[in-house]
Amino acid sequence: MKKLLVLFLLCLFSAGLLAADPKEGTDYDLISPAPPKGSGNEVEVLEFFMYTCPHCKNLDPKLQEWAKKLPENVKFHHMPAMFGGSANLHAKTYFALEVMGEAKRLHKPFFKAIHEQKRRLRNQKDIEKFLAENDVDLDKFRAAMKSFTVQTKANRAAALMRRYGIRSVPSMVVDGRYRIKNTPTVLETTDMLIEKTIADRK
Repeated sequence: MKKLLVLFLLCLFSAGLLAADPKEGTDYDLISPAPPKGSGNEVEVLEFFMYTCPHCKNLDPKLQEWAKKLPENVKFHHMPAMFGGSANLHAKTYFALEVMGEAKRLHKPFFKAIHEQKRRLRNQKDIEKFLAENDVDLDKFRAAMKSFTVQTKANRAAALMRRYGIRSVPSMVVDGRYRIKNTPTVLETTDMLIEKTIADRK
């Protein structure tokens, strides 16, 4: 009987039916120094990602569905990682498309081009070919890539990576104080830390 109970509990855990409080060091890390405690109930959540990262690509469909269900007070943003080389080019491309209002539409196709179509997209010429195939105005894209706005966004992304200690992706950051590890329960952990953030402000 005891063996059956143990097996039953293991099945529940593996199916994600038993919720457990996230543990510091296992599910997330505290970011130090911690930012000043905010007020109100608005919480910012960032996902640091790279288009060449297979784990980011695999997480993205679940992340998109999760983001649709967030309450209005939770502000979720993708934050492309600046690890140098093609990662920086992809990050600036994302920010340029964001300025143009095209980032959301092309987010999934960009992942698909790299991981499913095996396109390298490692230089601006290849990226522009991909964008042209997806009806993006290349003149506007080139102007955006050179803009002060995109450079500012890229600088901020690099600064936040240093501030939050981002060394791998995907990495979720809640309220600038919790860096969540990429585990099978990353989104559940994120939900719990959002709730904890709001509760701690009261």
